[in-house]
Amino acid sequence: MRKILVIGHRGACGHFPENTLLSIKKAIEMGVDAVEFDVRMTRDGVLILFHDEKLDRLLRIHGRVRDRTYDFLQRFTIRGEKIPTLEEALQVLKNKNVKVVIEVKEPDTVEKVLDTVERSGIEKERVLIVSFYHQIIKKVKEREYRFGAIFVCRPIKLADMFREAKPDAVLPRQDMLDRELVEEAHSLGMMVGTWVINDEHDLQRVLDLGVDMVASDYPDRIIRALRQTRLL
Repeated sequence: MRKILVIGHRGACGHFPENTLLSIKKAIEMGVDAVEFDVRMTRDGVLILFHDEKLDRLLRIHGRVRDRTYDFLQRFTIRGEKIPTLEEALQVLKNKNVKVVIEVKEPDTVEKVLDTVERSGIEKERVLIVSFYHQIIKKVKEREYRFGAIFVCRPIKLADMFREAKPDAVLPRQDMLDRELVEEAHSLGMMVGTWVINDEHDLQRVLDLGVDMVASDYPDRIIRALRQTRLL
């Protein structure tokens, strides 16, 4: 039986405030193989866990993360939870038996993200850097990280992308996933992950296509379903 990697999306954001320490801790308690979160940088150069470029959806204020200082953003919470720094998240994860999936949202932050990871003491083997940007994954591989993954959309020439960035995995959104893409990625030596899988119907469909990893807002549901199919 093949093992499917279960990734907690922004922690366990279906249950808890996304990209917060609470969400990360609860995902670990649920038994995930990996925890994913997003990283952006504030105006004064602090790396924080935050998905959106703009602040309105989560903080109900105008502006961009890049236009605000860290101290300013600390005045606000996401459903009662503070916005953590990358350093704080890594300290929580340092002694946990899970992989750390970091989505680097901005190309000019990748070096600083990797420097922060290395200072944290977390083994490179546990860290998966993911991004929409090819240049980020190229930099990750240059820094001798074992795992870098690219989000892909249709149409995509996987062979060309593989030659350019040397990713270890591709991450198509579930509605862009098909058997042809999975088989081509596997033939090139890449794993395939998909997102966001939140129910048994979608899980079974992507399992039938042969994916290796699934990210979920409700990782507890996915873990239960996989245990029933003996794929966990």
